[in-house]
Amino acid sequence: MRRLPTAASRELRRVVDPLDEEFLRKTLPDPRAAELSPWHAQAWWRQRIRER
Repeated sequence: MRRLPTAASRELRRVVDPLDEEFLRKTLPDPRAAELSPWHAQAWWRQRIRER
C-alpha cells in the first residue's frame, strides 16, 4: 500500500481497516500455547497475522 498513489492508498485503507478490526476482534488466543512454553502462553498475540 505504501507505493500506491495517495488517493488509492486512502481508499484501500478505508476498505481494509474495518476488515482488520473484525479480524483482530475474532482472533482468539491459541488454546494450546501453554503446552508449548510459558512464552507462548503469555504472548499469544505475537502469533497473530497482522500487516500494517
